[in-house]
Amino acid sequence: MTIWTPHLDSFEGPLYLKLVKAIERAIHDGTLAPETRLPTHRALADQLGVTVGTVTRAYSEAERRGLLAARVGHGTWVRGLVDPVNEWVIRNEDNQRIELWQNLPIPLDRAAIIKPMLLELAQGDLNALLGYDKEAGRPAQRQLFVDWLTTLGVQCREDHLLFSHGAQHGIMLALLATGCVGETILCEGLSYPGMLGNARQLKNQVVGLPLDEEGLIPAALDAACRQRRAKLLYLTPTLQNPTTAVMSLARREAIVAIARRHDLLIVEDDVNGLLPETSLPPMVNLAPERVIYLGSLAKIACGGLRVGFVLTPPPLRNAFAQAMRLSSWMVSPLLIELACKLVSQHQIMPLIEQQRRILARRGELLHHLLPGARWHPGSMHAWLPLPEPWRSQEFVEAANALDVGVASGEHFAAGQFAAPQGVRLSLSQPATDARVAEGLERLASLLRGTPPTNPLL
Repeated sequence: MTIWTPHLDSFEGPLYLKLVKAIERAIHDGTLAPETRLPTHRALADQLGVTVGTVTRAYSEAERRGLLAARVGHGTWVRGLVDPVNEWVIRNEDNQRIELWQNLPIPLDRAAIIKPMLLELAQGDLNALLGYDKEAGRPAQRQLFVDWLTTLGVQCREDHLLFSHGAQHGIMLALLATGCVGETILCEGLSYPGMLGNARQLKNQVVGLPLDEEGLIPAALDAACRQRRAKLLYLTPTLQNPTTAVMSLARREAIVAIARRHDLLIVEDDVNGLLPETSLPPMVNLAPERVIYLGSLAKIACGGLRVGFVLTPPPLRNAFAQAMRLSSWMVSPLLIELACKLVSQHQIMPLIEQQRRILARRGELLHHLLPGARWHPGSMHAWLPLPEPWRSQEFVEAANALDVGVASGEHFAAGQFAAPQGVRLSLSQPATDARVAEGLERLASLLRGTPPTNPLL
């Protein structure tokens, strides 16, 4: 922790903004280097002769501006040059290195399925698919997807659906269409880094809430809604990322009831929802008037086929159409038509079923080699809680030394939520079961070895 005494007299404005400006200047002139820990709220308040509330407000504003980072139990520090969200990039394996880093679809021969469909498109009216089109896609295309989703238990209508460039784009559309720029967003304490990155770009204050084995705890949500004004709740009820939690129907109903009580919109990210063989009703079925439902073909079919779908509450339909026009105008009609062929020719379910079989085998490997890991059938990833005295980042670095890539819990920590000591393991990224087994064996040997004696604090 640095002993840093800011001089506030040279700045104008309220006390808390003077302190924010002093922090910003000290960072820019190098007085406060990246990763420098700042004094505690109480210590700095005593040092400056101001209230603790003034320091708290200043630190929060500096964090919102991207100057500082904070975590309960770890204090406040100058944000590093490399943000964990910016590290969330595709990593490729090589002969030695095994990536259990990212939830990519299992490498399969998708070309054999897609190639004949491309030939059909080329022999048809291709020019009609190479021009501009409606921002939501064509009615017939939307109806085809609605019919397919209905067979899978998702209740929806054609005029509620629009296409997106995957679920990641759907998240951005939801934030824009609901007017959440700069607003408070509630989410699970451990959440999808892509959403956290989107929220940071739009200057949102993200508040991470406690989870248990079923995901978001309703009482924590209710308490948060009573303490602050929030417009949006983002969550993943099925195969939560990174914990793999699956919400029971009772839990889903409880969260919907709280959302109605506090007039809270819900973004339901169901990108993994079709991977389990059996699934519970999505939250959009329970509250279509306030749930924005996101899905995608990326995880279940083809990662490179950037076609997702969004189900919108009727009052938000025009706002989503405008957000689509402003962000990208439309999704390529050619890609949408290709996705429609994948669905209409009944090729998408065999792809899903093939992934389920492979993931089931890899889940058995996981339970055998790392019995302490949490995994749910159909999940692309597992959550590995770390025994004392291991710390997440320390374990990531030790795994890297063994040429195994894993994701630290810190990547998923939302707002000031204190990330538990654990790592996420992707079972889907390696090409073969043997590669998965080898990666898991290296991690198991790491845990069997001598634990670190100087854990990071």
